[in-house]
Amino acid sequence: MPENIFITGARGFLGSHICQYFGQRGHSITGVDKFAPPLLSSDIYPNLLRFYDIHLPDDTFISILREFQPDLLIHCAGSASVPYSMQKPHDDFKQSAGVTAFILEALRKHLPACHFMFLSSAAVYGNPNRLPIGEETPCQPISPYGYHKYMCEMLCQEYASIYGIKSTILRIFSAYGERLRKQALFDLCRKFTDPSSKTVEVYGTGNETRDFIHAIDIAQSIDWIFKAGASGIFNIASGIQTPISTIADLIRQSLKSDKDIAYSGLSRPGDPLHWQADISRLSALGFVPEIALPEGIKRYCHWFVTEYGGHV
Repeated sequence: MPENIFITGARGFLGSHICQYFGQRGHSITGVDKFAPPLLSSDIYPNLLRFYDIHLPDDTFISILREFQPDLLIHCAGSASVPYSMQKPHDDFKQSAGVTAFILEALRKHLPACHFMFLSSAAVYGNPNRLPIGEETPCQPISPYGYHKYMCEMLCQEYASIYGIKSTILRIFSAYGERLRKQALFDLCRKFTDPSSKTVEVYGTGNETRDFIHAIDIAQSIDWIFKAGASGIFNIASGIQTPISTIADLIRQSLKSDKDIAYSGLSRPGDPLHWQADISRLSALGFVPEIALPEGIKRYCHWFVTEYGGHV
């Protein structure tokens, strides 16, 4: 049955994939983003009713909320960078906790029956003592980004327990996919296609692990949770840990590069060493990842070459 779905951060990497996924399934989509939209592709934004250029918090949001009357609000807007949060923690706080509090308060006052889904992050876990990481694992963030995501989770739980707002917290692990223009995969593709160097330099030892999940599978997981009417906390991941060295090798193969890879042995402040999620809570709803990592990497590299002509 078609639903009204409101998506913040709709022009962002995850927001655009979530718009695309739910629009393709016949749901009515309203999107907001702080960046003025260009001509919006109907392929990426099918079934889009309206797109608003607003920088949250903005009281225009309340008018949109009351007019559109969404059944589901997926909050994708906010900061999305650990290094940025390390450099500008107060700005990161305002974009994250400040905006989330504004949206929850708007729901409390004007649309308390709307299901609220918050895109959190595995960064709330920090460096866990054991793998895989279950939702009950203590949160010990090691970056401002992780702390602020955890604060947002506390806000979700506050408005759920005190005001009855139905809230679901999605702890997303290493998201990737087409249109991702930052982070490890983009950086590796850029370096492998850079004609000015013969060696690809990578932070760390290559033994660091991540639990990668494609953006389409993230959207699919949201669909399963929404259909089940589930609330609470869910890990959103594939459940498989993959070394960064494997990612580098897959990208090199997909781009048909013969460059050597050199690992710096250094790590960025705020970056965890190893991640692997326990996704049994999500799997119990019927979720199974559809895009295996080798296939997802091939698709990403094809997008990169198409978008950038092989180099940036």
